[in-house]
Amino acid sequence: MISNISDAQWMVYNSSAGPYVAVVNTIVFNEVIEIFMQEPTNVAGILLYENATERPDFFSPETQCPNENSVGPDGKCAGDVVWNENGSGLLRRDIPFPIFFLPSSRISEIDKITQCHDRYNLDKDNQKGRPLCSLQLSSFMYAAVNTAVCLRRSATSIFGIAIKMCDPLGDYNVYSSLFPRPKETAKENKQVILVTARMDAASLFDGVAPGAASAVVGLVTLITTAATLSQMIPLSDAPLYNKNVLFTLFNGESYDYIGSQRVAYDISRGVWPPLSPITSKDINLHVELGQLGGSLNLFKDNPNWPLYAYAPYTYAIPPQVTEFLAEMSSYSQSNNMTIESEFSINLPPSSLHSFRKILSNATESGELPEILLVDHVGKFTNKFYQSALDDYESIGYTYHNITISNDGKFISTDDLISNGTMSENEAQVKVARVATSLAHTLYQQIVGTAYTGNISSSAHLVDEMLYCFLRSQACRLLVAADYYSNEDTPPDDRPAPLYVGVAAASTPAALYSGHLLALLTGTHLQVNRTACDKIGTPGFSYYYLRGWNHSGICIQTTMNFSQAISPAFIKPDYNITSAEFSTWTESVWLGLWARVFVRAAGVGARVAAAAGAFATILAAFTTYWLQRHASVIFLTPVADNGAIRSVNC
Repeated sequence: MISNISDAQWMVYNSSAGPYVAVVNTIVFNEVIEIFMQEPTNVAGILLYENATERPDFFSPETQCPNENSVGPDGKCAGDVVWNENGSGLLRRDIPFPIFFLPSSRISEIDKITQCHDRYNLDKDNQKGRPLCSLQLSSFMYAAVNTAVCLRRSATSIFGIAIKMCDPLGDYNVYSSLFPRPKETAKENKQVILVTARMDAASLFDGVAPGAASAVVGLVTLITTAATLSQMIPLSDAPLYNKNVLFTLFNGESYDYIGSQRVAYDISRGVWPPLSPITSKDINLHVELGQLGGSLNLFKDNPNWPLYAYAPYTYAIPPQVTEFLAEMSSYSQSNNMTIESEFSINLPPSSLHSFRKILSNATESGELPEILLVDHVGKFTNKFYQSALDDYESIGYTYHNITISNDGKFISTDDLISNGTMSENEAQVKVARVATSLAHTLYQQIVGTAYTGNISSSAHLVDEMLYCFLRSQACRLLVAADYYSNEDTPPDDRPAPLYVGVAAASTPAALYSGHLLALLTGTHLQVNRTACDKIGTPGFSYYYLRGWNHSGICIQTTMNFSQAISPAFIKPDYNITSAEFSTWTESVWLGLWARVFVRAAGVGARVAAAAGAFATILAAFTTYWLQRHASVIFLTPVADNGAIRSVNC
């Protein structure tokens, strides 16, 4: 049981009955992990548990320059800027022992381990040869060397049986347009404003990747913005305008921007979106919602929430960028927020790097203008980036559990504040204010005039979405957005991990995000499932979801999915060592498990060994003695006279 550095040093250098499993809480983990990494011979594994009453000042296993191999043309952070100054880099290092994680919800397991330890292991000076409380961690993986070797071995077979060792990382991206985009001719092709965010996160531990500040706040802001804008501009007004908005959620961004690399690569080939592809010339402006939630806790006692808009220009700023920033700043001020412009080619880690690398001619010339909206300048405000602690507590979120009406109507933010249900300082209100400002700005970009109506984003909707992604998949929103079936089986009552997974199997994050976009922005048709499946209007997709009253509803939507698999795995004759694209793979592995037991003292084993040796010597002596005295002990056999004896059988 590791409580401080001294315990770790004793275990590594002075213990007598190792190797040991170190039981460490999140408060001291950062202090002791390097001791274990430098001298791992006496470390069998680590059981890390979340301290239920106190949090460390920082906890980030990511590198200090995340995705540095995919940043810009030179493959490194410009100016050697340290964006994630608290990053330990464990996520990218070869760890020679397993590390398991127990969240605070399972702290009772640690209580049992502590009782076992205190009964058998307290005496550190006399552990050899005594019964000891022990932990066994099982985490066998098949991975071999690196991606190139692992894929090559997976492609071979022994005796005609293929043995898979790893799979490429990947999943699905989600996209949805304000107006339908059937196959357009060059004459009627509308310019699009591309609004993007990431939907994935990572951590050291299987099944634990909450990504609250790093991904969820941006994801929720995008979906809320799309829902608000769809109320402000009806589908019937599409012929009136020559611009469209294409909302896109990228998957796999934690691993060298898998999703955005694929979209940028497909745009360069003219095949994305699949139904009605666009080129870089069709993108009027690209606005990315980057990491937004890290500073929410810092400003929990302040109604203001300063944000920063990075634009990668030092001169010749595209007019689309100047215009958008001016409009966004104006709407933000009216919503009690500030947005400060940062003109610099040194962008924080973000999906824009994929476009700047793959579509460099368009981005560097200003043909494809770009803006990145974040909550930090110079370095991350998120102290728990890509870790198990980047959860709802890290953004200061408290669920209000407000009733949703049967028709899916959400209470306005102003009403929630006026009746005292929420305050201006809360995370839900601030996220709703950002979504409102962005929706109003996009309205002005599409329509050409300032928005004067009273439609705004609801903090009630934000409250529900944050609960769905950070607390429980079995929430009302996701149940309503689930595929309709006769079986009433809600999702698991726990947060959905946002880890991208492997290309061979889809994960909940993309499905949930896509269905929420469809439910909140699509048109609800009163037809049965059979009729819904037969509709095929160009530019739309049709999904039969549960709906608000769980009786089934046909959704007409522009939402769809596209592959988030690195171009490295689809490009013919790709050189996997070139580092041009992401080449992350995941090992095939057996189920993880752990058990606690008391190990025998060793006295019994020594007694058994001594008894075995004694029995062996005794048997050898007896055999020798019997051989020497065989003529005395055994009767002399009767001589055979050659008679044939018959036996009736």
